Amino acid sequence: MTGRDRLWVRLPRSALAAFFFLAFGIGGLVLGVVLFPLLLLLGTGRRSERARRALVRFCYRLFVGTARVTGLFRVVASVEDRKRLASLHGCVVVANHTTLIDVVILLAILPDATAVAKAAAGQNFFYSRVVNCAFIVNDDPVGVLDAAKRLLSDGVNIVIFPEGTRTPMDARERKLRRGAAQMALHAGAPVHCVRIVSDPPVLAKGQPWWDVADRVVTFSLLDMGELPVEKLSGEVFHSAAVTLTERIRKTLFP
Repeated sequence: MTGRDRLWVRLPRSALAAFFFLAFGIGGLVLGVVLFPLLLLLGTGRRSERARRALVRFCYRLFVGTARVTGLFRVVASVEDRKRLASLHGCVVVANHTTLIDVVILLAILPDATAVAKAAAGQNFFYSRVVNCAFIVNDDPVGVLDAAKRLLSDGVNIVIFPEGTRTPMDARERKLRRGAAQMALHAGAPVHCVRIVSDPPVLAKGQPWWDVADRVVTFSLLDMGELPVEKLSGEVFHSAAVTLTERIRKTLFP
């Protein structure tokens, strides 16, 4: 395929990507401004929280399904890995972070789940209400641990990216933050590791959002297994978090 042919293939795909980004932003507004307030009719307790998470999951599944039908991208995983991920209950789900939509893909596949979001995401015009109502906002370290402990004890899965920010798949050095390990140790919840591989690489750090390649992008999910965790506190908590973070690194990036 010549460069001119590639251009004519990429232009429609870039336009399709623009449509999806626009739909994602508008969808966030509709969720936060219209649908979430309606759910308040269920009350402000855990029943309402579950409903909000379920609504987010439905929307993310719709987003991923529509992308597959239109040929923008697809998510693949083995039958065994899908079954394991669909059966997770009260786990800290850790994954590598290479693209803008990693959290969308994971929350679309996992059962009842939420994710840890940066404080800046809670101030975004389009989806701030969704983040503040259905995610754990990382604006208070102690508050995050306590909120995660409550959710994990209720069987909710929590997605967190130990890298903290998007990192290229071929990065030589992986510096992981200890938040995921601390969360698991504080709650005594297992850590489940998932690796995401994008082929070709898209939506990476520093990569324009319209650069979506000239073919269907494939996101492969690889279940890297579970790390049992014992609930700890006190003086041993810090050293245990360091050790567990290293175990996560070796499991995610063998």
